[in-house]
Amino acid sequence: MGCPTGDVEVRYLPADRMVVERIIHWQVDHYRNAFPSFDHDDWIDFYGPHMRGQDGPLPVVLGAFEGTECVGTVAIVERDDLDDVDQYTPWIAAMIVDPSRRGCGIGRTLLNAALGRCRDLLISRVYLWTHDQFDWYRRLGWAEVERKDFRGVGITIFASDL
Repeated sequence: MGCPTGDVEVRYLPADRMVVERIIHWQVDHYRNAFPSFDHDDWIDFYGPHMRGQDGPLPVVLGAFEGTECVGTVAIVERDDLDDVDQYTPWIAAMIVDPSRRGCGIGRTLLNAALGRCRDLLISRVYLWTHDQFDWYRRLGWAEVERKDFRGVGITIFASDL
């Protein structure tokens, strides 16, 4: 499909099962090799609170849209999947871009929107982890906090002060 031809708008992800199923497909495909235990049901558990509505400021799930088509998503959550890191909160999580649209700046647009939402919520520091995008986050100014093993895979936790 290539890069979007128009402006990409970031807004709250609608509680639309078809959109969420498409995103889950991207997530399962992306994590399949490194984390085969991240299956469809795990992602349903992750997106479930969003689909039911929320009663607090978090989680926030944002989608990047070109017209009515979702081309990526990102979440802000209190806790992520990691054990023994309760001192780190909140988290940028589950950022994914439609594989056919990667390299078009959508990830950066999503991340900037999530950080803007964190500022709106008066969050001064936010965390994320990655198993494969270390250099990208470093280039964007994220600071490495620690390296860990997660489900047999080396990951890096990053932080950004807002």
